[in-house]
Amino acid sequence: MRLPNGYGTIYKLSGNRRRPWVVKKTIEGRQKALGYFTTQEEAFSFLVGVNRMTPAKEVTFSAVYSAWSRRHFPTISQSSISAYQISYKHLFPLHSMPFRKITYIHLQQALDGIPAGYCTRKKCRVLLSQLYKYAIKNAFVETDLSRFVELPKHLPVYIKKPFTARQIGRLWKSIDIEGVKDVLILIYTGMRVSEYLALTPRDINLRQRYIDIKKSKTLAGVRKIPIHNKILPIFIERKAEGYICPCEKYDAFRRLFDRVMKALGMHHTPHECRHTLATLLDRSGANDTAVTMILGHARTGVTKGVYTHKTLSDLRKAINKV
Repeated sequence: MRLPNGYGTIYKLSGNRRRPWVVKKTIEGRQKALGYFTTQEEAFSFLVGVNRMTPAKEVTFSAVYSAWSRRHFPTISQSSISAYQISYKHLFPLHSMPFRKITYIHLQQALDGIPAGYCTRKKCRVLLSQLYKYAIKNAFVETDLSRFVELPKHLPVYIKKPFTARQIGRLWKSIDIEGVKDVLILIYTGMRVSEYLALTPRDINLRQRYIDIKKSKTLAGVRKIPIHNKILPIFIERKAEGYICPCEKYDAFRRLFDRVMKALGMHHTPHECRHTLATLLDRSGANDTAVTMILGHARTGVTKGVYTHKTLSDLRKAINKV
């Protein structure tokens, strides 16, 4: 990760050295070596500590982002990391400003200047909220100004629509077409594409018939999804072949998905598979707790991450009513 201006520098010295990583920082107009370390991680931790000793009034927006991201990114998915990185780039007018001196007007102008629409600005506001929480914890500021930032009225450009029963039937009749099995997996599991891409054969428990989602964009997304009886043979086949999703990256999967839609004369996005399962569960009379646990939505009244044998059994009954 590129460090913000004024934060300091970390690089590796040449040759066979016991402590090859050096930390340097500009002090009184000259770069000075502050220490030598065995690993890059040790060097970065030291540099973060040095910058924490910087007076709060001098800590820039970029420095707060750098420290926050180093702590937060290891706990979230790659897709979420990419979204935060894009949001940070959109907020470039704030990068070099001392965090303490940023006002509501600065924040509002930064968001208003983003040429993209509502969703992009909303993601930027989420990032601002995260940074203010971190800054308050570290005594850089006392007040969260991000909560005052206003977003434009949301005008949906594309209204999501679930697959119809006739379209799902057509998918089953066309199961030999490349990519159709993957579309059906998304429809009958409600997985996000990022969750599907991250699956390995070890995450598929065929004996108890569930998918173990270990990494998701949200904490509630880490869950166990019951495998519908209809798609169980697909998972048995894929696990035997040593893979689950045939694609490694989202772009490759999106091209595969779009080819299926074109071949069958359908017009849907991958996320509409998730909407489809939500609709099917609702029509089948599944209770709200089962729906939220299967889809990985935030929930109350249920112990997060705890799945008893009875819970999995109940979820399997709910999914197989679809």
